[in-house]
Amino acid sequence: MTEPFRDAFRAPADLETIGRVHESFERLAEQRPDLPAQVRGAFELAVVEVVTNVVTHSEDDRPVRVELVIRTTTGGLEAIITDDAPPADVDVVDPAMPEAEDLAESGRGLALVTMLVDRFEHDTLDGTGNRWLLALG
Repeated sequence: MTEPFRDAFRAPADLETIGRVHESFERLAEQRPDLPAQVRGAFELAVVEVVTNVVTHSEDDRPVRVELVIRTTTGGLEAIITDDAPPADVDVVDPAMPEAEDLAESGRGLALVTMLVDRFEHDTLDGTGNRWLLALG
């Protein structure tokens, strides 16, 4: 039986944290070489998109922390991202893709995530932050 994988960290919501996400996925690749690279890559991209949104939309005058847990499940992969940023007002069920002329800058991250994963949920944490759940498989 293949060993389950779990990796977690809590860090400031800054650009260095995105590097830590990639490091978590490097550990996943090392410990679970049975997972197809294409599956890992798609899931990594989805997780990076959500963490990048947290970093990008964090207020400069208020430090924000982000926590990431990545784990294997019986059927695939799961990531839980929590932050202590102000509650995000987002639609993860049916996020709109921006118009073609607006694609160069931003706005496609959450729509991309919904295309890459089987399950994408967002909950606010009683005004104290956000919880994002991504699952594949």
